[in-house]
Amino acid sequence: MSDDAVEQPDGQAPRTAKSDVWRAGEGLVRQETVVLLVDLVESVRLMREHEAATIRRWTDFIQTVTTELLPRHRGVLFKNLGDGLLLRFESVRDAVEAASAMHRTLADRNTAIPESQRLHLRAGINAATAWSDGTDLYGTAINLAARLATLAGPDETIASASAQEHLVADLAKLASPGETITTAAARDELTHGVDALCEDLGACYLKHFDAPVRAYRVGPPSPKPSLSGRRDYGTRMEPTIAVVPFEARNKSRDHFDVGNLLADSVILRLSKSTNFKVISRLSTSVFRGRANNVDEISAHLGANYVLSGGYIVNAGQLLVTAELADARSHEVVWTERLSGEIGDLLKPESELAHRIARAVHVSVFDAEVEHILTQPLPTLESYSLLLGSIRMMHRSNKEEFLQTRKLLEELINRHNRIAAPRAWLGNWFILRVTRGWSEDRGREAAEALSATHAALDRDPSNALALATEGFVYCHLLKDLDTARKRCDEAVAANPSHALGWLYRGTVHAFKGEGDIAVEATRRAMDLSPLDPQRYYFESLGATAELSAHQYLSAERLARSSLTLNRMHSSTWRVLTISLVRQGRMDEAREALRNMRQLEPELTVEKYIARMPNGQLETGQQWARCLAEAGLPSGR
Repeated sequence: MSDDAVEQPDGQAPRTAKSDVWRAGEGLVRQETVVLLVDLVESVRLMREHEAATIRRWTDFIQTVTTELLPRHRGVLFKNLGDGLLLRFESVRDAVEAASAMHRTLADRNTAIPESQRLHLRAGINAATAWSDGTDLYGTAINLAARLATLAGPDETIASASAQEHLVADLAKLASPGETITTAAARDELTHGVDALCEDLGACYLKHFDAPVRAYRVGPPSPKPSLSGRRDYGTRMEPTIAVVPFEARNKSRDHFDVGNLLADSVILRLSKSTNFKVISRLSTSVFRGRANNVDEISAHLGANYVLSGGYIVNAGQLLVTAELADARSHEVVWTERLSGEIGDLLKPESELAHRIARAVHVSVFDAEVEHILTQPLPTLESYSLLLGSIRMMHRSNKEEFLQTRKLLEELINRHNRIAAPRAWLGNWFILRVTRGWSEDRGREAAEALSATHAALDRDPSNALALATEGFVYCHLLKDLDTARKRCDEAVAANPSHALGWLYRGTVHAFKGEGDIAVEATRRAMDLSPLDPQRYYFESLGATAELSAHQYLSAERLARSSLTLNRMHSSTWRVLTISLVRQGRMDEAREALRNMRQLEPELTVEKYIARMPNGQLETGQQWARCLAEAGLPSGR
């Protein structure tokens, strides 16, 4: 052993004191390093829409990085990741300066480029120990740099903070081959305002990291930094809607209060949704007549959406023009002209107010889906991720359904202590099976219960997680007794939880307890009259009516559900069975044909094997109805 080597415990490779390097076999060393990982924002979209131009500009940029920027800042390119770069530096200061130089270089080159084609980077910096074989870097330090980059918005750089300071002194004692010990992070080597401007993001939960990581947004030390505002990763996950009292177009004082009455009625219905926060009319009435100033309303009330409009009254008839504006983009996401009677507004269940509230509810969900599909993930608000994922989870497109899992996992990373995203992830695994996109029921059940157990660890009384577990035991594990128990616990925890009552009714339906099933599902629909997945409520409601032998009601709900979503195969099955029970065989065969277009491989035996009540009398009766309509036998 050379004079400058340090004795190590038995079985460990020698450490060279001068170079601060661990050696672990031929060609593999472990040493303190600073890692910078840069990622091209929206690379998939850019390649799809402007492939040739994007590749040319990206490769030109890499050439500039390797020949000009890295030599200037003592950096080395370790790996070209296709749509990103893995770089190593001598110091954090060098890495920050290089990242800033890369952002500036692209900003200069973007000047004459259309916005949709511009290249933007997000960057993550970590200072830690890593493994290297001379051509590549390995270890948790690299993974953390990549996860830090996901916190960055376009043109931003995120750096880690120190992990555990006491590890610095004891590094030689604690480290052993195969481990990665984070000793200090990028922030500790920077002087705020001199080396860079540093904004503390607090404790950030990152994917695949159990403990939160302290992170900072860093930028160039200039009097006017271009850093965007800190994103709020708190617990709030619902958008805020301001309903401004509608304005009379005919200026008659006799009808002035109609606008307030209409706003009150819409607010009442929107307030029943757990997905929104609705501002009181006592606050929004200030902006009557000034609804076109969306920025002002948003600034004063914190509203993400503004609903406003005007009306004309003529001989007791009411003509209303309503519009919903997105405060982020100033775009009108929904507008419509509706008519009704003034007397309708005085009814507890105003049809006109219900139509407006329902349109607003659906439009907000659709707007958030559009936001998700067009904006980079790190810039999305948490409520966009939640509302959009709920909506996309129920769409017929398989690609969008699968993308929903990524959105929910991003929410879980941001809000590690909140139960709701994990409970919805449990729902996702159920739907993957019930929609025929997974045949491994055991695996999906285990994944779903893992998600719901994690949700209940964070909130033991979370009704959504309890109801979801009920559905898992019902649909995936066919344990109807445990399923009913979980659903009972859900509605006991929250008597107004619509999904809890819906799933409870479904369990009773499969057990053949029709009257109880109908009572529960009808209550669910009453509790959530504006749910964007109304088709789902009506489909399960139709199943409950079927179990109660209410075949006309089952048909009515099934047809209403199919009007909203024709791609839900189980609704076609309910419709088929209800028509067979009514003796309308031609219509039943037509309904079955529509169902088989969605599930061409389904047979009577597969249906019985899949259904939670397949071995019960109710399930056997339904299977015979499908066979009568023409569903083939066989495996």
